[in-house]
Amino acid sequence: MKRITLAWALTLCSFITFIACSSPDVGERNVSIIPAPAQMTVGEGTFTIHPGIEIGYADESLKGMGELLSNEIEKLSGIKLASASDKESNCIIFLELTDPKEFADLPKAYGLSPKDSVPVDESYSLSIQKRNIYIKATTLEGIYRGITTLKQIVGGNLQPGGEKIYLPLLEVKDAPRFAWRGLSFDVSRCFFDPEEVKQVIDMVALYKMNVLHMHLSDNQGWRIEIKKYPELAEIGGQLPNNGRKGGYYTQEEFKDLVNYANERFITIIPEVDIPGHTAAVFAAYPDFKNAVKFKTKVNIPGQAFNALDVDDPKAMRFTEDVIAELAALAPGNYIHIGGDEAIGLPHDKFVRFINKTREIVLKNGKKMVGWQETARADISEGDVIQHWIYLKQKSENSSKKKDNIHAEYKENMALFAEFMKEAPKDPGLGISKKAKVILSPSGYVYLDHKYLEPSADSTQNAEQERLGMAAYEKQTIQEMYEWDPMTFNPTVENPQKDVAGIEAAIWCETITNFRDLQFLLMPRLAGVAEKGWSKVENTHWDEYKVRLGAQAPLWEKADWNYFKSSLVDWK
Repeated sequence: MKRITLAWALTLCSFITFIACSSPDVGERNVSIIPAPAQMTVGEGTFTIHPGIEIGYADESLKGMGELLSNEIEKLSGIKLASASDKESNCIIFLELTDPKEFADLPKAYGLSPKDSVPVDESYSLSIQKRNIYIKATTLEGIYRGITTLKQIVGGNLQPGGEKIYLPLLEVKDAPRFAWRGLSFDVSRCFFDPEEVKQVIDMVALYKMNVLHMHLSDNQGWRIEIKKYPELAEIGGQLPNNGRKGGYYTQEEFKDLVNYANERFITIIPEVDIPGHTAAVFAAYPDFKNAVKFKTKVNIPGQAFNALDVDDPKAMRFTEDVIAELAALAPGNYIHIGGDEAIGLPHDKFVRFINKTREIVLKNGKKMVGWQETARADISEGDVIQHWIYLKQKSENSSKKKDNIHAEYKENMALFAEFMKEAPKDPGLGISKKAKVILSPSGYVYLDHKYLEPSADSTQNAEQERLGMAAYEKQTIQEMYEWDPMTFNPTVENPQKDVAGIEAAIWCETITNFRDLQFLLMPRLAGVAEKGWSKVENTHWDEYKVRLGAQAPLWEKADWNYFKSSLVDWK
């Protein structure tokens, strides 16, 4: 075996592809893995996948994992594998739960598990030998991460019309950097049906992320059935929304999504955004008291300035009932309450609303997650804040843009500025109250930035121009990849202790359909996933972009619409 080093000076191509031929007709073998594994050794020779080879397991609890692996291989290649009952049945691919001591040399993950707070052991090993493949881990979750790595390697070595797949011989030993690695998914501004959500879950799973945070309500629509308040979905789920389709998830549909995600070791965390971002709530229940009052009636496009009033008994009863139903549907340990951009809401009312809502969440056996502004309330140990306000750069024209704001907007903008001026202090404030921080810096992981570099495919020019928020600076995929969660923000002084994990976010103001969504998600989602999973010393743009290019066959097999960045040589 020869060592494939991940040191900067040596990584450019050696990590990506390795010539491993047992005969001249086999050709180049692809070793493209995202996120970059902690340890990897590549050897000479190949392993051949062909119809009828068996998947074995020593523990009955692994039967489902074996079936899942078989299904994934068949979907990718058309090759159907057989199922074996134990190691003695001459199986070729063997799944095994093993002693944690085998992974003692790997560092433990930082942060919180979305399931039960304490990080789950996701470490695994993958050994591809000439005659056998072994996937070992201490938990089912680890086994699944190993299966995912194998799936990527298989996908990178498909041959058109082939009945065999030749894989490189290698040894991988791997574990994540952060315990919480997710995607915040806006289904309010553009509704996606359950089958489309399942495809997003597949994307998240492919890159070893373990959280799908569903932003289920906003001004543009309420997307989850609440049985005590049926008008929320029936009226709030069907609001006019620039021609986009309306809709909502029934509780049965949501449970099905939860189960689909659980099978892939992904926890769905539901969010209803309160007290602000509640135009859909007021559309359904106009008798609720709006705590925000303006002299002018003009709202900034995309914003509706309204907020539930903590002193309105009906609004607080509503909050209790909604969270109780949501908690019954939520599989993990957390409920996300939003809490962002409550523009025009007096500070005292905002704090009291968050405090009362937090108590409701705790009463329902869950812990609270909120956007970073919730740090201004009386949060404490066990709570989590999501740090999102962090722009990398400011446009030279930003001051000119401010000067061009219509006079009718100025009151609103002044209130916005007032509410947001404390934002830089939010992460440190939350940490001082013993809360943990999810890192979602808008300058690095908001995936609705417009792409800056041209596409290698000129047919994508119209999509590139249309999609993404015009208010953000355009950024290359390289710029959005090159950050270190441990050091990017000096206000988070001890990330190993205070950071729960990381989350990308996709907001859908410019998105009209599922193809649009895919275009903004891919390829940038893979880069965020790598920053959440891999050691920083294993993440270098020049070799990452080669691994990224080799992912294209997997995406095309799944019919995902991805941005063909000119910075990447797509395979």
